[in-house]
Amino acid sequence: RPLCHAPQPRVGTSRVVTAMALLMLAAMPPLLLAHTESIVEIHGSGTTNPSRLFWEVLEILEARSEHPLHTSYRAVGSSTGQREFVCDPADNPVCNFTAVNDFGSGDIPMTADRFNALTASGRQMLHIPFALGAIGVWHSVPATELGAAGTLELDACLLAKIFSGQITTWGDPQIKALNPDLVSTAPIKVAHRKLGSSSTAGFTEYLSLKCPSDWTLGSGSTINWPVGTENEGSGGMTDYIKANDYAIGYIDSGHAIDNDLIEVKLVNKNGLALFSKDADIGAAARIALANNDFPAADADWSAVNLYDKAGTSTWPITMVSYIYVDKDISSKDPETAALVMAFINFLLSPEGQALAVENLFDPLPPELIAFANEALATITLPPNTPTYVFESDTAPYTGQGEHVVSSKRQSFATYERVVLQEQVAALEAAVAALAVTPSEALNARVVTAESNVDDLREKYNKLVEDYNSLKEEVDDNETYQKIAIAALVLAIVAMVIAFVAVLLVQTREPRPIASMSTRDRKKSHTIEVSRAEANPTRTDNI
Repeated sequence: RPLCHAPQPRVGTSRVVTAMALLMLAAMPPLLLAHTESIVEIHGSGTTNPSRLFWEVLEILEARSEHPLHTSYRAVGSSTGQREFVCDPADNPVCNFTAVNDFGSGDIPMTADRFNALTASGRQMLHIPFALGAIGVWHSVPATELGAAGTLELDACLLAKIFSGQITTWGDPQIKALNPDLVSTAPIKVAHRKLGSSSTAGFTEYLSLKCPSDWTLGSGSTINWPVGTENEGSGGMTDYIKANDYAIGYIDSGHAIDNDLIEVKLVNKNGLALFSKDADIGAAARIALANNDFPAADADWSAVNLYDKAGTSTWPITMVSYIYVDKDISSKDPETAALVMAFINFLLSPEGQALAVENLFDPLPPELIAFANEALATITLPPNTPTYVFESDTAPYTGQGEHVVSSKRQSFATYERVVLQEQVAALEAAVAALAVTPSEALNARVVTAESNVDDLREKYNKLVEDYNSLKEEVDDNETYQKIAIAALVLAIVAMVIAFVAVLLVQTREPRPIASMSTRDRKKSHTIEVSRAEANPTRTDNI
């Protein structure tokens, strides 16, 4: 038979094979039969502030799921996230009020106009809180010009005047009144966001609330700035402040702290100046819950804010981060709907809240977690929507199911990242230990020398006491008296010599190898070789 012709199976054999395959399939557990190879996708967009948290959670879901997933999140700002979720034809002619993302996200509630347009189209949406954050103000005034205080303190009205161009130099008397040690007189370089941003909304709404007479520019995710340089995203703001001395800008605290920016101390409602890292971010949410400031999840949230709440450690510009999701997602593919729910459930879980803290957010109070879970329970799902289960303790067979997100699975990339993070942390600690300046080292030696001098002074005083005692005992014997005096003088001379030697040794700065003469380096090398020869080390197993 020619090689190009494949042999044809006999009909009887084909029927037997088919029958056997059907029997095997019938005998397989339903759990395994449920497996499919289709890739489930979800894609979100919105605020940049929690982007790192979202990317980490989505990657965890992909790594821990038995089913193949493809997920993404575009960090484009809260305003863009809202627009893409609403998809208003008045905003974009190709839109028809069908979201172009599976979920949106923002650190501000949906605006009243967008919420009204969305509900008028027949849709209902939910605000699902998932974390708390802070908007801080950051600067780049050189430390040498901050004076003895070493910090910069501002209140809401000074910020309003700076960001509206009423105050233009760091030497302005109004700034000096709060910062008497400040010596800078340089022009202020204002930085603000370029596109629609929840940070801009939070910052300008706070200024409008606290200083309406000084802040007349309105509020919202975008405004017309009279001064300053526009920057895209938290990263752009950070880069500008780092690259320009005497700059000032508003950034979410987690991002700024992670990039080692210098924070302005803000004065809170109780009149106390504090840094965001030292504040109680959750305090504002607890006060709002006690006052019933949060409406139903499907209501208009545009008036909800956590600005300027009372409390000694309460941060004045506290933000709630939300997921925007449709209340009815029955038109979605069941697998997609299930994955959207799994993503939000993971964010609200203890592990998800812990990851929020690692990403420099604050966790939700338990009451707000309960509120979010109750809101999720009202979502209408497609028929036959599966439910993702999270495996933490080993569950034989069940853990291998298609819709199980198992902590027993990890990607090698995640493992490698954890190892690298630990190594970097160890290196940073080692560098910090080596980063002691010569002056600091000298100061440490001086402190040690002073301690030794104190010891010598005590010994000297003890000798004087002994001398006086001895003098009384041998006062009648001139010879013994002379001997004792001579001995005492010799002791005092020896202690003075020791005192001078201690000072010389303790305060002398060690000379680096690079500054040694060639002869000194050779001598040092000869000594080390001699020591090595005198103390050989076995190398058989190296």
